[in-house]
Amino acid sequence: MQTMSDRAREVQSAAQEAVDEAAQRRAELDERAAEVAAREQAVTAVEQQIAANSITNGIWTVGVDVEPGTYRVSQPLTGYCYWAIYRTGSNGDDIIENDGPEGGFPTVTLSAGQDFENSGCGTFVKQ
Repeated sequence: MQTMSDRAREVQSAAQEAVDEAAQRRAELDERAAEVAAREQAVTAVEQQIAANSITNGIWTVGVDVEPGTYRVSQPLTGYCYWAIYRTGSNGDDIIENDGPEGGFPTVTLSAGQDFENSGCGTFVKQ
């Protein structure tokens, strides 16, 4: 026959096992959370780098909004688009180069002191 003190020791032992298992599980979860946070930080850094080296639709000033360099569209064109390189400050009146391709992978080389317009060409990515 089991005495009350034996039963109390069993309950206490089971409770301690549950506490130990919970602490171990918490430590595992904390470790996983730290790994996820580190991966998220790395992904965010890559996303920021991609954004810094990408040109979407709009007019961008080279050396201010985007870095100088050679850019190419990330996806092949499936229809007409327009891109142009202007002298900065000319309000689009001094066209250095422009094109209205309907396919392929347009590539442009941009220098400081220029504005770049991308209209429907997708995303230009620095090479």
